[in-house]
Amino acid sequence: MSVLGMDYAAARKRVRGLGLFAVAALAAVATGSTTMAAEPTRAGYVDTAQMAVPALTAPVDYIAVSTQFSATSAALSNGYAWVWGYKERGMGGNGAASESDRSPQPVYSLPKVVKVVGASDLGEDYGTFGVLTEDGEVWTWGSNKRGRLGIGETSGVNDFRATPQKVEFPPGERIIDLGSMRATMAALSESGKVYTWGSGQWGQAGNGSTTETNGPLSPYLVIDNVHSMHVGQRIVWVVTRENKVIWWGRSYIGEGGTGKSATNNNPNPEELPALTAFASGCEGPAIAEYDEADACSIRALTSSRQASALLLQDGTVYTFGNRTDSQIGRETTAAGALIPGLIELPQKVERVSAGNYHFTALTENGEVWGWGDNLEWAATGNIRPDGSTGQGTTDAKTPTKLPLQDIIAIGGSRDTSYATRSDSVLIGWGDGRLGAIYGAEKRRQSFTWLELPGIRVGEQ
Repeated sequence: MSVLGMDYAAARKRVRGLGLFAVAALAAVATGSTTMAAEPTRAGYVDTAQMAVPALTAPVDYIAVSTQFSATSAALSNGYAWVWGYKERGMGGNGAASESDRSPQPVYSLPKVVKVVGASDLGEDYGTFGVLTEDGEVWTWGSNKRGRLGIGETSGVNDFRATPQKVEFPPGERIIDLGSMRATMAALSESGKVYTWGSGQWGQAGNGSTTETNGPLSPYLVIDNVHSMHVGQRIVWVVTRENKVIWWGRSYIGEGGTGKSATNNNPNPEELPALTAFASGCEGPAIAEYDEADACSIRALTSSRQASALLLQDGTVYTFGNRTDSQIGRETTAAGALIPGLIELPQKVERVSAGNYHFTALTENGEVWGWGDNLEWAATGNIRPDGSTGQGTTDAKTPTKLPLQDIIAIGGSRDTSYATRSDSVLIGWGDGRLGAIYGAEKRRQSFTWLELPGIRVGEQ
């Protein structure tokens, strides 16, 4: 199985790996150890010059990930999930119910993590984290409202867990992919089954319910014979081994791919002919989204709050849904917005990340493009289409190239975007309040180096 995020970085051959020593160094850095000195000179004479102490404490590899939090952010680093920003209701994952320290810290009890997801409901700063490990296990922590931890119980809307909880699946099931919606999670097993748990609202649990309180509290089998799973804000899409695209959840003005302007809360798996038309070569066994070994024509599907993006293996991106806030990144009519349409990008796209009302895309040459709502600068970081500053809060109607180079990963939270550069520098833009962009806690931020342990300080 491909290791999500980390295999992707390795495939680009621009991210350094760590051994056991460096993992130990990470823990030391997180607990406040001092900077490691450079190796002493081996010259045959006494060097009286003062040795410079490098600011790089360990060759840390932070990989940006996509979540749907409003004030909490996360990254994947050498098998650990790192969390910073708002950490109430156990979101820090290290045993504290509430943490005033918003600095980046790893979840110490969980090594061998290969994917990090998370989401909170609208109007809530607190939320739930989920991680997938190399062993095919799923662990969750944070809010357990409506059973979103998947542990089989909840004591109510204020229930939470401050340490990771193992999600139990049927015997023999090994999980290979994990996704998170606002208050519901979904997992794909190696056997091709998709399970959900959490809120039943909008139909995103796929269990026949559109009522918030009627979602499953532990993994619920929705569908089998699945090739790949793709998760949006309130939607699950699956590509089956018969080259069909099936969906359940909420489609607001066509965000599900229904081609209809009416809002549709669909609690049961249903085929989408408009998206099935894109599917070919998907007959193989279940595989994780973005796995380099995937031969299916559909590489990824994701959604913002009311619009969606479809990434194909050939590097093209099609968008559909609500054109308000310019989320679809193309000029068209209201009817045309409902039909998947190609957006213009100069290079092949490797990854797409969705925010609340905006998207970012990473191209094969390491560039990042953004489009959609720019109220908090999360789409373009205050960059105009001509490359100058001053875009302000005006929507980015079409993809705008951002002043970033040599990028290997993208991600973001609800109104914040991130990009990981090949030298492991993690750059953030958008809403930095409550520590979402650590070291720059303002409402609107342009491109800012995050103050992460182990990252050297130098010229940007």
